[in-house]
Amino acid sequence: MKREELELFLGNKGYSLGFLERSLDRTFVAWLILSKRKPNARVLSLLEPGEEPEYVREQELYSERPYQVQRIEYRRNQPIDIEETVDDEALLREVHYFGTLDEVEAYVTDFGHALKDIKWLSEINPP
Repeated sequence: MKREELELFLGNKGYSLGFLERSLDRTFVAWLILSKRKPNARVLSLLEPGEEPEYVREQELYSERPYQVQRIEYRRNQPIDIEETVDDEALLREVHYFGTLDEVEAYVTDFGHALKDIKWLSEINPP
């Protein structure tokens, strides 16, 4: 997928896309899910100075680093069928924020992926 298309789907359309990783013995599966977060300017405009500081900090984060990558990992001792229900309590979840798609590319490259190969969520079946 080209960067322009990716930006259109993430920013203008609000879609999330991602990658799937699996071990050969099927005891490990992980998803990297990319989204673009936008601050809610309307709600921010309604707040008085000093009101809801945590919410304001979160919205500032979305302004500075709008690209969110969730890494969701699932391991167990027996093979995993990708269609079976995953126990949410056994999932390891990490969330990272990035300012640019170049920063996202550097992060996903560490896992052996490239943004040009990103998939629709329906193709990777995240939990």
